[in-house]
Amino acid sequence: MRILIDMQGAQTGSRHRGIGRYTLSLVKAIILNKSKHEIILIVNGLFPETIEGIRATFEDILPQKNIRVWDAPGSVAEINLENTWRRNISECIREAFIKSLNPDIVLLTTLFEGFGDNFVASIETFDKRTPVAVILYDLIPLVNIETYLADPSTLAWYKNKVEHCKRASLLLSISESSRQEAIEYLGTKEEAVVNISSAADEVFRPLEYSLLEQNKLKDKFDLKKDYLMYSGATDNRKNHLRLIKAYSQLPISIRSSHQLVFVGGLPDDHRISFLEHSKKCGLEKDELIITGKVSDYEMIALYNLCKAFIFPSWHEGFGLPALEAMKCGKAVIVSNTSSLPEVIGYPDAQFDPFNEESIAEKIEQVLTNDKFRKELEQHALIRSKLFSWDVTAQRAISALEHYHIQNVSNLGEAGNHDRRINIQRESLHKTDKRSS
Repeated sequence: MRILIDMQGAQTGSRHRGIGRYTLSLVKAIILNKSKHEIILIVNGLFPETIEGIRATFEDILPQKNIRVWDAPGSVAEINLENTWRRNISECIREAFIKSLNPDIVLLTTLFEGFGDNFVASIETFDKRTPVAVILYDLIPLVNIETYLADPSTLAWYKNKVEHCKRASLLLSISESSRQEAIEYLGTKEEAVVNISSAADEVFRPLEYSLLEQNKLKDKFDLKKDYLMYSGATDNRKNHLRLIKAYSQLPISIRSSHQLVFVGGLPDDHRISFLEHSKKCGLEKDELIITGKVSDYEMIALYNLCKAFIFPSWHEGFGLPALEAMKCGKAVIVSNTSSLPEVIGYPDAQFDPFNEESIAEKIEQVLTNDKFRKELEQHALIRSKLFSWDVTAQRAISALEHYHIQNVSNLGEAGNHDRRINIQRESLHKTDKRSS
C-alpha cells in the first residue's frame, strides 16, 4: 500500500501538546514497522516554521522525497468568517494534492483543529474516492457540549468537524473509551473504529539522581517535603479544584509532611484561581506548589522523585501523564472514569473524581500505606510495558491493511471483470486511433 500521512498534528499549536507527541511517535513507529508499504508524509506550507523540524525528525528513516509540502492561500482560521472562501479553496487544494499522489489510503493525524489557526483538513470535499483514516483522540467537547461548546461559533466549527469525521472510512482510537464514544456519539459502525491505544516514550523510566541533583531541583521549585504530583492541562475536566479541596481534607499529620505539586506551565488566570482556591480551603502557602514551565529533564526527574502521582481528570481520551509516571515506576492513582481504568489496570488505585471524600481517602492510602504504595509501584512497571509505540503502530498498520483488503483490493470477480473490460476498451481505443 501507499500510505499517505497528514502531519498537521505536529504543525499546529497541538505540536506542543499530547497530539503533537502522539503524531511524531506514532509516525516514526509506523515507518519503522511499515514492511513493504510505502509511506509519504505531507505537511501544510501554511506552517513554514515547522517544516524543517519535521524533515529533520525523519531524516534517518525516510527519504526526503517522501516528505511533500502543499500550499494554499493563507488566513483560513474559522474564527474569522472572512476566511471562509479561502478555507473552502484550501480544502479542495489539499484534497486535489493528495489525490495527485495516488495513495491507497490517507491517515489524518488530527482533525478537530483550525478554529484559530491555518489548519486545513476535510474529507470528501473534492476527492470522493480516496479512503481516509482519522486518529480519534476523544470526543470530549461533543460529550460535554454545555461545558465546551457554549459559544455559537465554536459549536458551529466543532459540528462541522464532526460531519467530516463521520465521513471517514476508518477511525483509529487511542483507547477503548474513545472507541466507544465514536460508536455512541458519531454512530460509527463497530468494525469502522479500531482501538490502537497509545504509549509513552522510552525517556520515561526509573532513574537515580545524586543528592546534589535532587537538592538543585528541590531548591528551584521549593520542594521541601515528599510530594504528590500532578501534571497535565488545566481545563475544567482535569478537576484541579476538587483535588485541592480533597487534599485540604487530609489529616494535618499528612499535610505537614507532604506537598501537592502541579507540574507544568499554566495560564496566569488558572494559576491565580488555584492558589486562591487553596487559600479558601485552608492550605498554607507551601502546601500547594505550582512549578510553572519545566524542561523535559526536569519533568522526568520530578516524576522519578515524587512519592506518588495522581490524575483526577473525569474525562480523558487516554491519560498519557499517568502512563509516563507508571513507566518511571511510581505509584499512580486515577479517576475511575473514561479511559483511565484501562490505562492503570488496577481497580484499587481508582477513585470517584466527583467525590472529594473518595479522592482524599485514596490520597491518604497511597501516601501512608507503604505496602499499598509498593504494590502500585511494582504494578506500574509491569503494566506500562504493555503499551509501546511499536505495538500501536502495528495495530494501526493492520487496521489500514484490513480496510484496504476488505474495501479496495477485494473487489470480487465482478469488479475484476469490469476492470478487465475497461482495460480492453482503452486498448482498442488506442489501436483505433493509431490505425486512423
